[in-house]
Order: sequence, then C-alpha cells, then structure tokens
Amino acid sequence: MNSYAGGQLRWTDGTRTVRTPIVVRPVALAAPAQVSGSYNVTFGFSGAFSATARGLIPAAITAGTVTQDPDQTFDPADPSGTVAVTVEIPAGTTYARFSLFDGDVAAGSDIDLYVYRGTTFAGGSGNGGSDEEVNLLNPVAGTYTVYMHGWGLPTGTSPFKLHTWALGSADAGNMTVTAPASGVIVPLPRSASTQWAGSRVKYLGSVAYGGAAAAVNRRSCASTRKDPLAG
Repeated sequence: MNSYAGGQLRWTDGTRTVRTPIVVRPVALAAPAQVSGSYNVTFGFSGAFSATARGLIPAAITAGTVTQDPDQTFDPADPSGTVAVTVEIPAGTTYARFSLFDGDVAAGSDIDLYVYRGTTFAGGSGNGGSDEEVNLLNPVAGTYTVYMHGWGLPTGTSPFKLHTWALGSADAGNMTVTAPASGVIVPLPRSASTQWAGSRVKYLGSVAYGGAAAAVNRRSCASTRKDPLAG
C-alpha cells in the first residue's frame, strides 16, 4: 500500500512487439480532497469502514481595507500595501483555512494572501484576482499572522473580507454523512454523500475516514465555498 511499483504490458502478434510501461500505486481509499454533495469512494481494501462528520463550522470574518503596494513586492516587515490580521488557532484543530473572495473586493483588484506562524512561513496564495486560499492540515496551535497584500489595485485601495476556519473533530450536527459500513474491492466506486442545510454563511467541515489501518486519518473536505442558496 502507498508504494509505487513499475512494470510493463507487452503486446505482440508474433511479429511485432509493443511494450507499454505502467506505474501503479495501490491505496486503501481513493476519495476527492474537496467535495460538495455526493461523491464516489474507491476502496483498495475489504473490511470495516466508517465516515464521520467534523463540523460544519461558520467562517470568522475580519473586514478591512488594503492599499496598493508601490513596489508590488510582499515583505512581512514592510507595512506598505499590506494589512496584517492576527488569528488564534486553538489546540485540537484538524484543519485550518484562510480565504479571500473576488466578490468581497473592488472590481479588478488583485489581493494576495500570506500566512505566518511567528516568523515561519506557513502558506501563501497569489492567484490572479483575489480568490485566494491557504489550507493547513493539523496545524500547530498558536498565534498566526495573516497578511493581505495589495499587489494590483486599479483604484489604489480595496476592501476585503478575510474568512478564517479552525476545524476541530466535533460533529456540529448540521451535516449528515451517509456511507457504507464496509469497504469492498469492486470494479465500480461505492458512493458516499454529504448534506447540509442551506445558508448564506460560508461553512467548512470534513469527512474523516476510519476502518482499515491504511484508511485512518484520510479525509475529504466538505465546503460551502459557494452560497448553497445561490446554487
């Protein structure tokens, strides 16, 4: 499990021979990293299986305004064109996410996102536009600093809304997970699904898998990144 193996498939008609190289990596469980609604789980083992909900939790939102950085170069020690927000990540957090959204900024703005724990870089997102996201799996508890960097602001300034989630292990009771009780190696995927009530607040949760030793601690992230009531 989880190791790569190589080989070849040899095709021949007695005169001509073609060799096709093959590399495989068997896994106990194949599931999407991020989901919305129903999704398929492919099992690489036979035996007990469980899927439990963590969350959903609403985002903590910090609103602010950032100005254009004259040299368009991010430096945590240079406050020009940068806004810093302090976030406490509590012990027991299994998944932390920091996000910005295009819908919360001035039209055409490009705001980048950087996350530090003390002076240690934890993650960054510098996409075109302001749809930015940094994810931390099982982050160390402590104080984090999130920087909004005004890389490209056509009007010289822009509002923003920093969305922060610190997901623990508890089931908040607002997401239902339906999954088979055992894993079986079959040609077609088995189905799992998540459902949650509609809300105009952005929520985050995860589905944690258990059962076979190789499946434990794997998870899918269930996110209402888009407003469920809007589609």
